[in-house]
Amino acid sequence: MSDYSRLNRQQFIVMAATTVGGALATRADETAASRIVSLKEAHKGTLEIDLRIMNQYDVQPQEVQDFYTAGRAALTGPNPGAALAAVCRKFNRPQVGGPMLGDLTSTSVSVWLHLPEPGSVNVQLTPKAGGTSKTFSSETSERIQTVRCAGLLPDTGYGYTVTDSKGRVLGGGGFVTPPEMLSEKPFQIAFGTCFHKVGLYRPELMQLVQERGNCTMLVLGDCAVDDRKCDYGLINADYLLRNLSPPWQQLTANIPVFTSWDDHDYWHDDACGTTTRGQSIDVDGLRAIWRTQWNNPDRDVKRNGVYFQTKIGPIHFIALDTRSCRINEQRGQLNSFLGEEQMDWLKQQISESTSPYILLSSGTMWSDYISDGKDSWGTWDTEGREEIFQMIDAKKDSQVILLSGDRHGARGFAIPRPGNKKIYEFEAATLGGVPGPGAFGKDRSAQLFGLPSRSWAFGEFSFCEVDGVPRATFRLINERGEELETVVLES
Repeated sequence: MSDYSRLNRQQFIVMAATTVGGALATRADETAASRIVSLKEAHKGTLEIDLRIMNQYDVQPQEVQDFYTAGRAALTGPNPGAALAAVCRKFNRPQVGGPMLGDLTSTSVSVWLHLPEPGSVNVQLTPKAGGTSKTFSSETSERIQTVRCAGLLPDTGYGYTVTDSKGRVLGGGGFVTPPEMLSEKPFQIAFGTCFHKVGLYRPELMQLVQERGNCTMLVLGDCAVDDRKCDYGLINADYLLRNLSPPWQQLTANIPVFTSWDDHDYWHDDACGTTTRGQSIDVDGLRAIWRTQWNNPDRDVKRNGVYFQTKIGPIHFIALDTRSCRINEQRGQLNSFLGEEQMDWLKQQISESTSPYILLSSGTMWSDYISDGKDSWGTWDTEGREEIFQMIDAKKDSQVILLSGDRHGARGFAIPRPGNKKIYEFEAATLGGVPGPGAFGKDRSAQLFGLPSRSWAFGEFSFCEVDGVPRATFRLINERGEELETVVLES
């Protein structure tokens, strides 16, 4: 148990807020502190603000700042594809973004690249322990390339290098495939939400995710785009800003990421469905651009939503789309939150899953303990949520763990269910250290812990077997690598 856990809750809140502020003050002098960008400023997203975001923690080389400035102008002007390609040639940049790893399984991984012009790439993989290298090539000439590397060995470390058709090295890194089954040897999955743009240039959390041996990271909402509505030029400019972050480059070149969106990625605060605040939302266009800029499973599957499921080794991960499938006209009715198609798909996934653990993510919170269920299940579809909870209650060989975000801060809940059962929900909306509601709800009876907003932390699950019995352990890790909370899940 950490020192934080031994404190009473009020002491915990005060101490956490003080230490987080102290960490920032220690890292930056007065000049650097003046560069810190607020979330409100980030949502405005002017060029001046975006350059401040880029230089918050370490001032970037002038060439990088100039490239971003020119690239943003190209993306927001006429004929953005050709204009961006010209900017890349001027700055001698062979890629717009990547490599970014994703869609990891026990025997495969995908490597994502964004090229200035249509082209092909090669990925050479070599086992870190020694062995024969394999080369995987893109099948077509495209600007956005995702190369699937299959036939890998489970629980094995690999190094890789990416080259283009001219033989230029576009980057590389290393990763570890997850095991096929649980064993006494633990393996770990990191997760969290709410990087926003302001958190993508701060290095500590992203370095710790790698140093602690996580095989993948789930980034579950408010990731990189901030309130751009359907301005596709500025959406792509936000992704360019993400791609140029050294901590993000280092993380995603070595740790595969799975991503889902929430309101600020999607359109604007609390936006959902096909209309909001009297404005029409181009749902199909937003979904299309999302699929190109992330490296998720099922990118090419035709469905009305950006939801997906996959197996990360023995763990079944289900990521829901809790934004674009909502039906505003039916708020409060059954299936208004996910839509009937996604709801039926989810029930099938839960029913058919045979994994010992199912990680089930919602962009907003499952429970109503924080902010009275604002913009979430409790004000949209309590009947549908109860149907899902009853299916979870009935699962005999799989434990479903709920993941959530949106309400800045970090919290854990053991939601009471009939028959003295409980469903665990974990929220780590602290990747960007931004403000939000209080750490605890009015009703604390089901709450395991609370970390205030403006804190920096990520969540981490460790999975293993102990005496043949599956065990899952949750940890909350702050920016100094301290384990603030540890919860061993009861089955």
